[in-house]
Amino acid sequence: MNYQLLLFDLDQTLFDTNTNAENALRKMQLPFEFTFNADKINYWHRLQAQMWAGLERKEMTRDELINTRFSKYFAHYDIAADGPTLERQFQQRFFAEHTLMPHARTMLTQLKQRYHLAVVSNEVRAKQVRQMGDAHIDQFFDRLFLAEEVGFSKPDQRFFQTVKAKYATVDPANMLVIGDSLTADIQGARAAHLDSVWFNPNHAAQPATNRPRYEVNDLQQLVPLLAD
Repeated sequence: MNYQLLLFDLDQTLFDTNTNAENALRKMQLPFEFTFNADKINYWHRLQAQMWAGLERKEMTRDELINTRFSKYFAHYDIAADGPTLERQFQQRFFAEHTLMPHARTMLTQLKQRYHLAVVSNEVRAKQVRQMGDAHIDQFFDRLFLAEEVGFSKPDQRFFQTVKAKYATVDPANMLVIGDSLTADIQGARAAHLDSVWFNPNHAAQPATNRPRYEVNDLQQLVPLLAD
C-alpha cells in the first residue's frame, strides 16, 4: 500500500457519538416530565439514523434536520415540543461530550508517524473543533473538511473534489477514506474514485454493491492493515 493521506470521518468512527448523545440527552432539563430510558434512547438513535440518511439523499437540509428532530422525536410520545429551543440546549451538552471509540488515540498516534491525516465530516465546526480539542486529538490532523464550509455534504462527489483540490500534490490513488457510513463515507469515496475502509464494529453484513476496499471491526486493525 502506498497511501499518503488518510481521510477520517469523526462521528461513530473516531468519536463514540451514540454514547456522547446519550450522555447529553440525559443531562437535558426538559419543560415536561420525561425520562430517557433504554427504549427511548433506542428510538432516538433510530430516528437520527433515518433523518441523517434523508439528509444524505438530499431530502432535507441540515438546518431542517437539526431544527425539527426534537419536535419529531417527542411527537412520537404525543408531546408537543419546541424543537429549536431543545436543540440549542442539547448542543450545549452534546458538544461538551468527547468519548472516543476504543483504541482511537493509540491508532492515531501510530498512523500520524507515517501518514498525513485529515478530517472529512458532515458536522459543523463548532462541534468538531470543541470535541477534538477536549479529546486532545486535534493535533493529529492537518486539515478539517467540514460540510458547512465545503458547501456540500458527503456522499456528494463535490465534497471529495474539494479534498483532492486542496491536496493537489497527492495522487488520489494514494488517498484513503475511513468511516462508518456505507453511504456518506464508502459510497461517497467510491463515487469519487477513492479507496475506503469501512469501520464496522457491529459486524454488519457488507452490501451487495458499493463495497469498501477494506473493512475493520476495531480501529487498531488499521495499523497492521496499512502496514501490509
